[in-house]
Amino acid sequence: MSGTRTITIGKDEANQRLDRFLRKLLDDVSLSAIYKLVRTRQVTVNDRKVRPELRLNAGDVVTLWRAAEERHLQPKVRRRAEQGLSTRRDFRIVHEDADLLAVNKPAGLLVHAGDRGDDRDTLIGQVTSWLLSRPLGQDAQSHKDFVRPSPTFAPALAHRIDGQTSGLVLIGKTLAASQALAAAIKHRDIEKTYLALAIGGLPQGQGEINLPIARHEDARGRRRKVEVGHGQRAVTRYRVLGQRGQYSLVELELVTGRTHQIRAHLAHLGAPIAGDDEYGSRDHNRHAAEKLGLQRQWLHAARLQLNHPIDGRALDLAAPLWPDLRRTLAAAGLADLLPPWLADAQENAP
Repeated sequence: MSGTRTITIGKDEANQRLDRFLRKLLDDVSLSAIYKLVRTRQVTVNDRKVRPELRLNAGDVVTLWRAAEERHLQPKVRRRAEQGLSTRRDFRIVHEDADLLAVNKPAGLLVHAGDRGDDRDTLIGQVTSWLLSRPLGQDAQSHKDFVRPSPTFAPALAHRIDGQTSGLVLIGKTLAASQALAAAIKHRDIEKTYLALAIGGLPQGQGEINLPIARHEDARGRRRKVEVGHGQRAVTRYRVLGQRGQYSLVELELVTGRTHQIRAHLAHLGAPIAGDDEYGSRDHNRHAAEKLGLQRQWLHAARLQLNHPIDGRALDLAAPLWPDLRRTLAAAGLADLLPPWLADAQENAP
């Protein structure tokens, strides 16, 4: 590797301080060492010595001299390269443009590995690999400008859903989109609608569950199921679309986004999600497996309504049900009760 490396600042790196940019780029180098690199002119901007707090502009050229040794360059990216790109694509595209990707995640696919290490075959690993390896077509400009050249930014999840929950996940393809999505979620400007197959009925057919929930961990730091009745504010609105026997098809609006919120709230009302062994009844779930063929919790993140994070246009995204959910819904005699916005999406179902 040569003794220098130059990086031209793009819009995903612009308007941030040099020291923060370098901290992300050289993520195995301490902040004090970064200050020394800048102070001793081992890092320059537009061939000039600068201060660490300099705010970068698009088009600036950052040059790294001795700091550009291979052992200092993006160890996280190198580890990902050593692991190799994922060859799987288990998700389905619901919407894509230059800044935003919305996918329909199947059950059983983790959104990311967390502390478990290899992210290759998680949702974000598969999405990143797909973006970087697919043939460049009509959207070649978006790949070239927003994915490939950025030294510090990679496509990022805007939110998460459980591994055994299927449905919509938003992914920012640019830094600006990711930041705007994070702000929209923080201010609850994105409407999230789920569908669930519940065991039992719900009071009055519709209503609002406004009960706080608390998340607990055991002595080893492992997450336990959440408890209802204390903790953080949690609000879920529901509408029963229909009930056949002991099964109810329920449309739910997630007002707040707490861990396991829908699962805990429905179980608290005596109508747990079918197939959910953690919050429901194993006997009831065994019956659902035998009679309906249900093999996992019947919970689907079905709809997201939001303004586009960059151009502000209204988006109404719906994720078709995966085949296993369609089969169990038909077996329960509830397939004809899907809301119109989802029934239309089923025409493009996987």
